[in-house]
Amino acid sequence: MPSSSPVDISAAPRAVVSTAAELIFKVGRSVLGADRVPTAKANAWAAVCADQERARIREEDARVLLTSLTR
Repeated sequence: MPSSSPVDISAAPRAVVSTAAELIFKVGRSVLGADRVPTAKANAWAAVCADQERARIREEDARVLLTSLTR
């Protein structure tokens, strides 16, 4: 009698998602250009820049408020 081996039913969906993600990346790169495809590094740098801009605005607002209170 042949022994039955377990079947990983999650392997097929993972393969489909992986292949779809790769295809979307390649299409995006070819349509937008390789330099315009978002990357994790670019997203992280954008977040750093946004944090710095918010900090600059907070400092400016605090300075304006302090100036208006001391008049």
